[in-house]
Amino acid sequence: MIRRLYKIINSKLHWKTKDLVLKGILNGSQAFTGPSTVQFDVTNRCNNNCICCWNNSPLLGELPEKAKKKKADELPLALIKRILKELRKMGTKNLFFAGGGEPFMHPDIMVILSFAKKCGMKIFINTNFTLIDEKMAREIVDIKIDMIHVSLLAGSAKVYSAVHPNRPEETFYKIKEVLKCLISQRQKKNQVFPIPFPHIDLYYVIFNKNYQDINNMIELAMELKANTLEFMPVDIIPGKTDVLLLNEMQKKEVLSQVLSGKQKLDDFNRRHCGVVTFIEQYMPFVERMSAKSALRGEYEVNTITRRPCYVGWVFARILADGNVNPCLKAHRISIGNVYKQSFKEIWNGKKEQLFRNKSFKLDRNDKFFKIIGNNPNAGFGCSSSCDNIQINTEMHDKYGNILRENGKIKEVH
Repeated sequence: MIRRLYKIINSKLHWKTKDLVLKGILNGSQAFTGPSTVQFDVTNRCNNNCICCWNNSPLLGELPEKAKKKKADELPLALIKRILKELRKMGTKNLFFAGGGEPFMHPDIMVILSFAKKCGMKIFINTNFTLIDEKMAREIVDIKIDMIHVSLLAGSAKVYSAVHPNRPEETFYKIKEVLKCLISQRQKKNQVFPIPFPHIDLYYVIFNKNYQDINNMIELAMELKANTLEFMPVDIIPGKTDVLLLNEMQKKEVLSQVLSGKQKLDDFNRRHCGVVTFIEQYMPFVERMSAKSALRGEYEVNTITRRPCYVGWVFARILADGNVNPCLKAHRISIGNVYKQSFKEIWNGKKEQLFRNKSFKLDRNDKFFKIIGNNPNAGFGCSSSCDNIQINTEMHDKYGNILRENGKIKEVH
């Protein structure tokens, strides 16, 4: 009976380890397949100066020469194509074009997007949308880009101009008109293609200069019939952009507005059959904003250590200078450089394996985590803001019970 039970357990484990991601997690440090998702920072150049940005905010003051040079970094087309081919062979499914700059500042961005799509990957773009005209909007629909995150930071022209000091109010209206054009083109194409390309996500980082514009943003989402509206708390740089943090009264008002906004959107969806406008990640946002530590820019104190970190087996970020980061907040940790090595070599190199091992254990007292995030004085940098938290939550939902059964983690929440 014991032997039979042992065989059944081994048989189940053998079946589970056919999942190459799980096989890597059980190994503890090695990966047996490529990352499912990769973020490409194709350029660090940007034409906006969002006041909450950790790269271009005027609140950062005069930058040192090294930082100024870094803002000009840009990956060449030939190198990007080589990496995309490599990622395709490694099994990468999703590509995010985002990061330190505006993707549409890259001179070859439309060629890059088209090439990436031909590689059979889902394409997501995070953009300020200022450089897209109606011709490009039609091309984006034709290429079948999967999702566009439109970073507006405002629901009205007045607030938009206030939080983008180099932008007049007219920019807001231009973005709005081009978005309408894109959505119109998408609807025409849907007569042939039943799946809408692209999914439109209005992305809204909340801080004390725009928190009263939440209702206008919700109204804008309904007017445009955007697919999703995503709220995020501001990720600050201590001594620089921390002046944007909400106070207790403002935080309560934000939570109240988001709650009433969700109810308004739910009602809108009931009245407009087929429209799927809703607040993305509503409960995680409320949970993060409700933390007492949110007032000092630490949103993950009550969330991040509930589960191991799986990101090292499914995600990587390639910066505009060629450096590769193991997670979105590990911009001070380079595990290799694509100018010097193939991505495959970097992906299973010693530095990445060290990250996997440490991040899975996620020991708050490990000094390794001091260099995660934007706060150089943080004891545990992951407690501020985790941009990979959605991926990590999905991974835990998928593998948590299996890992508990195999003694890799003690408890699943």
